[in-house]
Amino acid sequence: MPRVKRSDKYKKGRLRYLLFLAVLIFTASASGIILGMYKSNREAFISIGSRLNDAIAENASGGANGNSKIISGETNNIDNKNDNNGNNNENAGNIESNEPQKKKAIMPQRNPEAIPETLPEKLEIKWDVIKGDKIISDYSRDYNISFPDSGEYSVLPGITCFRGNNYRNSASYGYADIKEEKLEEIWSFSNGSIDVWTGVGWTGQPAIIMWDEQTKNIMNIFPSKKQKEGLKEVIYATLDGKIYFFDLEDGKPTREPINIGYPIKGTVTVDPRGYPLLYTGQGIPEKNGEPGPIGFRIFSLINHKMLYYIDGYDKHAFRRWGAFDSSGVIDTKTDTLIEAGENGIIYTVKLNTKYDPDKGTISVNPDLEKYRYKSAISKRLGVENSPVIFKNYVYFIDNSGLLQCVDLNTLKPVWARNVTDDTDSTIVLEVESETEVSLYTACEVDLQGSEGYSYIRKIDAFTGRLIWEKAVKCEYNPNNNGGALASPVIGKNDIDNFVIYNIAKTGKIKKQGMTVYSGKLFALDKNSGKEVWTVELENDSWSSPVDVYTKDGKSYLIQCDSVGNVYLIEGKSGKILDTINLGANIEASPAVYDNILVIGTRGQKICGIRIK
Repeated sequence: MPRVKRSDKYKKGRLRYLLFLAVLIFTASASGIILGMYKSNREAFISIGSRLNDAIAENASGGANGNSKIISGETNNIDNKNDNNGNNNENAGNIESNEPQKKKAIMPQRNPEAIPETLPEKLEIKWDVIKGDKIISDYSRDYNISFPDSGEYSVLPGITCFRGNNYRNSASYGYADIKEEKLEEIWSFSNGSIDVWTGVGWTGQPAIIMWDEQTKNIMNIFPSKKQKEGLKEVIYATLDGKIYFFDLEDGKPTREPINIGYPIKGTVTVDPRGYPLLYTGQGIPEKNGEPGPIGFRIFSLINHKMLYYIDGYDKHAFRRWGAFDSSGVIDTKTDTLIEAGENGIIYTVKLNTKYDPDKGTISVNPDLEKYRYKSAISKRLGVENSPVIFKNYVYFIDNSGLLQCVDLNTLKPVWARNVTDDTDSTIVLEVESETEVSLYTACEVDLQGSEGYSYIRKIDAFTGRLIWEKAVKCEYNPNNNGGALASPVIGKNDIDNFVIYNIAKTGKIKKQGMTVYSGKLFALDKNSGKEVWTVELENDSWSSPVDVYTKDGKSYLIQCDSVGNVYLIEGKSGKILDTINLGANIEASPAVYDNILVIGTRGQKICGIRIK
């Protein structure tokens, strides 16, 4: 064989050998890196693998309806999709999310504990845990509740409860594509009244949900709306005793309303697992001058059947007032509802849900455990704000101004402090770092009387220590409270250093012989509590502001008032960009999905408004 050919073969063989060695070295290095990444972030790898398996299975089966599904890396998934009987809601989490990218979730390992000034005994708190008809001493739950970060609370695209999640930090979902900075009413619906209770009241925020196809198809949605791809359903509880269902885009009904027959003042909760379950309170136990029942209800959204009822006139309650204005939240891993009553009881409800999407059936068989208490300052028991939950700790404030942190797994108060006055405004929680978790709260002017202030406060969620406070002088009206009835905005993106509060009745003037109360919208620096900007509102409001963001992070605010104005405000500056008027008092709070907000008025009008 010619040498030249032997030499060429040698060169080629040597080249292949060197290439083989390079590939081997690269593979070994990559394997080490991947192994290290796996060890440091095992759950993420398992989640990715699980989603790939789901995608492969989905493609193999053609999906529930023979259609392929979009698997989005931004979509949240619950850790246990299976219910107590192993039923699988296989469509949950497979809907592409248009939600803005969030900061990486931080879940601090530190747990709350009292400091000397916030010890529960300082306020003479005495409490009981009740299961069935028995008071349980040294109670310890036989399973562990632990809520996730707010970004992982729900698998459903949309707004499932008052202010969106267990931290209560958002009533908007998705991006707003804003070019003109204008508001446009695109649809309206007229609802009714019961006695003096007209339209939509406080807190009155709608839920807005995009259902997965399988769940949508087993519910009693009108056929024409079932056929609509990407249907976004508005669910709105109102003072005429009905819960209405609308198509977000055109305002047309998607199904018949649920009628409980008595006024509903609060905000519904949709099950965050994507299960067809609806939870609602009730505000008033009277109709046509006749007394009636009052309580908390759980409905099937498959057929609108009421599955469970908690009597607000609970025989274990220290207060005989049965309203539920609070919007509950659900721990998806343990199938447990947390709800606060105006009777002074915090309810933990093991639902024992059985859901079979293939058969189109759902049921609950709840076990209740109750936390009731008395204190030196709680002359008026009852909770109207919605509970905030960090891991296994619930935060709430009663009508006397008692703020408590309670461990849900022992039902013992961890710390407590007096926040001066009745507080209906819902707390908002923010995880700032591994060692810093903060609460923002503000009281109304009620028990203080004519010399009262609304105190806006930042409080350490771990200890109850006061970080800062701002006192705002407010007018006193015993029939229509001033101060903070609205819940705050915790700023994100270009306003991530702001907390924004709407404070009612900061002043008054006479107009045509009538007293007109004004209000203020404050943007405060989160670190210091100092004012960044203030909007003087000619008419006051109980409605909570809502923050909305574009894809590039620019912030806008929606604020409504007591004469029907809806304001579009630039978040960074407080500049009012546009206003439309809906003709009547807006004490309810809006919810926003992408570019469309929904809000109801006391003038018996529910509106869809596009942010252009």
